[in-house]
Amino acid sequence: MNTSKLILLVSAPTLTLATIFAYSSGTGQEVAAQTVTESQTQAVVDAATAFLESLTGDQRKKTQFEFKPQPSSTAARFARKGGSGGGMRGFIGEKYGEAVWSNFPVDDVPRPGLQLGSLTTKQRAAATKLLETVLSPKGYQKVVDIMGSDQVLHEKGTNYASGNDVYTLAVFGAPSSTDPWMLQFGGHHLALNIVIVGVHGTMTPSLTGTQPAVYKTKDNRRVRVLAEENDKAFELLNSLNEQQRKQAILEYRVGNLILGPGYQGEKIVPEGLNASAMDENQRKKLLDLISEWAGIINDAYANPRLEEIKAGLDETYFAWSGPITCEEGQNGSAYYRIQGPKVIIEYAPQGGGPGGPGMSGPTMHVHTIYRDPTNEYGTLYTLK
Repeated sequence: MNTSKLILLVSAPTLTLATIFAYSSGTGQEVAAQTVTESQTQAVVDAATAFLESLTGDQRKKTQFEFKPQPSSTAARFARKGGSGGGMRGFIGEKYGEAVWSNFPVDDVPRPGLQLGSLTTKQRAAATKLLETVLSPKGYQKVVDIMGSDQVLHEKGTNYASGNDVYTLAVFGAPSSTDPWMLQFGGHHLALNIVIVGVHGTMTPSLTGTQPAVYKTKDNRRVRVLAEENDKAFELLNSLNEQQRKQAILEYRVGNLILGPGYQGEKIVPEGLNASAMDENQRKKLLDLISEWAGIINDAYANPRLEEIKAGLDETYFAWSGPITCEEGQNGSAYYRIQGPKVIIEYAPQGGGPGGPGMSGPTMHVHTIYRDPTNEYGTLYTLK
């Protein structure tokens, strides 16, 4: 899997910061955008249908479930089954109907669906095509890089399920261009919850993460996972003047995600620097940073999503906790949070984890969460 291949396979329109700011409410452009999105939804439906039709009857029973829209998710707790686990007694996931996701490995928090390693070459190609279609090229590459870091852990040896083959795909409901359905893909440090309802495609909540954050591929290519999430945040921080920094930097340390799996609906009092106090260049940097999560999904869905986030920018806060510098070419060890009316993003370096020297610690082990407090699991469209 490589980026050049992805660019050839995916023909959706390209999302840029310029298009985000140029996005117009003019009638002609709205009609054109809707046409593009309808076409995109049909492409996703076709890819999902092709994947399901590639499966045997028994496999299909294990990967396709009923989609049951409901107002909110619940926390799901799982007991430790083996291994030292660094003193951890159990694990937490988030359950929405029959869908379950977490930052933890799939043997600690079992996900419904089929693992990639259980698929034939043809079935795995169909699963890949589905992901390539529903995600943007950049978003798909981000997923590949996250899985690559877990593959490194797997090859070093872990006492839990790890590596590319255990990432799991499930479909909830029947792929449709009109009726709601859901796609879930994930594993260790990855959870994508994508709900499709006609022209609407949502991807909240979703979790990205990595360990190790830096690794080399078999062809000796250096990969730094979540690099843009780190670098763009530091770029925004470094653009602030002294007074703005005082407002943005919290006086206490935040050591982990506050709204991780199982914590939907928890309230956080907005803190940090309000974007209304930023100049236009800083606001563009903030929106560009947000696009690292909002732009994982295909651009046809990401463009309107970014537009609604932009509409609430004057009520959006940027908060920072931890060191204000990082080594060039490495991720930093600071936590930050972006919180607005329709978006919450947390970037949380972790203190430990397996892997040994050079593989763990806050610059090498990161969890992030992306939520929309008004539209988790697409409820704005599924519960009308």
